Amino acid sequence: MVPRLHPRHLLLLLLLSGSGLSACREESEQARQQKALQKSVKQLLETRECAGCELTGAQLEGADLEGARLAGATLENAKLARARLRNADLSGASLGGADVRGADLRGAHVDGASFGAARFQGAILEGLDLRKVTELPSANFEGANLRGINLEGASLTGTGGPYRRSEPSHAYSLSAGGAWLVRADFTGAKLRFAVLARCNLEGAIFRDADLRDADLTHSNLKEVELQGARLADALWEDGRKCASRAQGSCHLAPR
Repeated sequence: MVPRLHPRHLLLLLLLSGSGLSACREESEQARQQKALQKSVKQLLETRECAGCELTGAQLEGADLEGARLAGATLENAKLARARLRNADLSGASLGGADVRGADLRGAHVDGASFGAARFQGAILEGLDLRKVTELPSANFEGANLRGINLEGASLTGTGGPYRRSEPSHAYSLSAGGAWLVRADFTGAKLRFAVLARCNLEGAIFRDADLRDADLTHSNLKEVELQGARLADALWEDGRKCASRAQGSCHLAPR
């Protein structure tokens, strides 16, 4: 004779079995997503064609992706350190939180791309047109090669709050203020009318850069190199305007 279960015991069994089924479904969904990611990574590496692909968290360190078509792809938290992305199509791609340290992006197309909280330390972005990239202020460009980039009329300043200095326990820490650009190389960059307010530019190189009418108020300009830089009518760190013929250094116009 089969013993009858008390209603409370039956309810407990149902709850436990339901939890088990839910965990199995969740595990199955994770396995499906991982399998799909591996398939997309394989496709990208073999064909360099992966427009619109879901590549969140993809392991692509040091990958040769020159000329890859990644328009509209999701590369959030992807590992792209030291990757070769020369002439790649990243237009409309999302690189939020991606590790792009030391990667080579020369010639890449980045219109409409999102760089939110991405790490570009030591990366090569030489000559890129970054005017239509979104969430630039939250990216880390420490020591990056930004020679000849075009940021005319664009902004590297977020909404509210000054830049935050890095701390020993956190290599990168930034509030919603200006971008982190310590020791970045802006040689020959086009920065006219650019908003660089509240940015940390300590040790940055602006040799022969066009900073006319740029906004540098409240930025950290310690040890900045300005040899040959055009600074006419730029707003200096203290809010005063540089003289109309300032070059190489900011001769403040009288108030």
